[in-house]
Amino acid sequence: MLVRYRKDYQKIAFGLLSLLKDLRKDNRFMEELDWALANDWPIFLWKNMDDGHFIGIVILEIGDYYVLVRRLSFTPSERSGHNIFSLLNGVHDQYPHKRLVGTLTTQPIISMWERNNE
Repeated sequence: MLVRYRKDYQKIAFGLLSLLKDLRKDNRFMEELDWALANDWPIFLWKNMDDGHFIGIVILEIGDYYVLVRRLSFTPSERSGHNIFSLLNGVHDQYPHKRLVGTLTTQPIISMWERNNE
């Protein structure tokens, strides 16, 4: 289930972003979260409905006709296609009239999700 980021989720968000290799170096995950908040980009956490734990995070950039998935991270044990696709379905449900697109890093995942939904 998608849950909009709140300040009291900061440590959880830091933990999930720190799992991204390019952000782990020099603790850049803190800067990434601050940058997303400063740009007013939507940040959502993904909650496992079975146990209520947060297992993923997505940072989005919203355009007129698109939703850019800037960052996407899951805990190592929850990086299944099912969880990732469920999160992307949730994002698509939030912005039903916009196309999901990705960065160089996230586009392959978006492409797999699109093929899965054809």
